Amino acid sequence: MNFSGGGRQEAAGSRGRRAPRPREQVPKLELMPLETPQALPLMLVHGTFWKHWPSILLKGLSCQGRTHIHLAPGLPGDPGIISGMRSHCEIAVFIDGPLALADGIPFFRSANGVILTPGNTDGFLLPKYFKEALQLRPTRKPLSLAGDEETECQSSPKHSSRERRRIQQ
Repeated sequence: MNFSGGGRQEAAGSRGRRAPRPREQVPKLELMPLETPQALPLMLVHGTFWKHWPSILLKGLSCQGRTHIHLAPGLPGDPGIISGMRSHCEIAVFIDGPLALADGIPFFRSANGVILTPGNTDGFLLPKYFKEALQLRPTRKPLSLAGDEETECQSSPKHSSRERRRIQQ
């Protein structure tokens, strides 16, 4: 994106896309800290896809180079849920917010209602904070958090339950 003399943004390329703004011009997010269990939504859900599920079961949710892990206060299609999870996610991971908060994991609410957390010092929300998981597509059904054969992608490496417990600690 180029800025003309009048400060106007100009589209980059021939397809009308805008190039990213320089870092100093990105507005800071207005985040409200959620410091007590009562301040957290009743439901904290992260949406993901089957290809990531084995790694998530083993290591937890990751910021993946971003500042925060995004959580929604409900499932796609629930009344009032407009942001926080892609509508085409295949798996919903339900988070035990009060337990994570008690362990020092901070949570914030953004202006658009998305719940954000930086995770632990390594940028992860560990599997010990997972309450349950739900397959969303093609039909909704509960998933095992034990990482049994039924819930893992065939092409992904299998991990023993002992190895998962070691990583969760």
